[in-house]
Amino acid sequence: MATQYPESINKDLGGVATDTAAWMGLLDGNMKLNSIVMPGSHDAGMSQTDHPGAGGELNPGISKTQKLNILGQLQAGSRYFDIRVDYDHGELVTYHRTGDSGCNGQPLSAVLDQSIEFIRSHPSETFILKFSHIRINRHNEREIKDRIDQFLADIRFRPYAFTHSRYDVNLAEVALADCRGKFILVFDYPEHISARSGRFRYHDGDAYAGPNITVYDSYSKTTSLEKMKHDQLAKLDQYGGLGKDYFFLLSWTLTPDAETFLRGSSVEELAEKANPELDKVLAEHRIRADKPQPNIVYIDYLDAPIARSIIQCNF
Repeated sequence: MATQYPESINKDLGGVATDTAAWMGLLDGNMKLNSIVMPGSHDAGMSQTDHPGAGGELNPGISKTQKLNILGQLQAGSRYFDIRVDYDHGELVTYHRTGDSGCNGQPLSAVLDQSIEFIRSHPSETFILKFSHIRINRHNEREIKDRIDQFLADIRFRPYAFTHSRYDVNLAEVALADCRGKFILVFDYPEHISARSGRFRYHDGDAYAGPNITVYDSYSKTTSLEKMKHDQLAKLDQYGGLGKDYFFLLSWTLTPDAETFLRGSSVEELAEKANPELDKVLAEHRIRADKPQPNIVYIDYLDAPIARSIIQCNF
């Protein structure tokens, strides 16, 4: 079933940011990244479900979190990507699992190929690929990290990866003009970090926690729209706001539980509840100066209409 969005999302708002593939081109290049509101893709690689394990084949809808692949999400307007990596069946892949239960998603090679394809055709844009949640239950996480490092060392990635001369650069304070036409690679682990090579360190927190990017990212872990909404807006009021030395991430996602699995429900059905409510929330934050705005809005089943409602916060 297609998600039904409020009319305010779908109408042309004076021609502003209607091209979701190139919306950053309308922004002043002097703007710092911490002054921009970006759509973000939760479990971004999971537009496909391959090699299910430990019951994952019984309900792949629990593992599938996106309809569009990485290229489609970029064209729809997403600029922050949750890339969770495993090495399985002889290749680096994105994945969504609890233990062995779950599925693989897009291969990492497809993620980077599509990133390059997009950035070559849209040099006004930039986006963040966050590598995290390296699979640990098979006790080969260091091997996976080393394989990621070797994979990204391919010379064909160099022209498109953002680099910096300062090892301690705070990415929140980088100007858009300095990273247009590049993707930014960040990692939630300390191995293989080098700003000069385009490998930046990610930290969680509600204050700058050290080089190179800190993101306040605290999801609600509930299937209840009202509980999620109350939790996330309270956190936005307390920790959000543009221009800080860290990014605030509004996690507008509902988390499936055992009942979701047993009922044969899916992340898509949960997103169909959550996503249409977002426009009302963002509209209030757009028009009221006393309401803080998020830097990143995380979405399952991101598409152009819902991304456009987030993008409009910049205009």
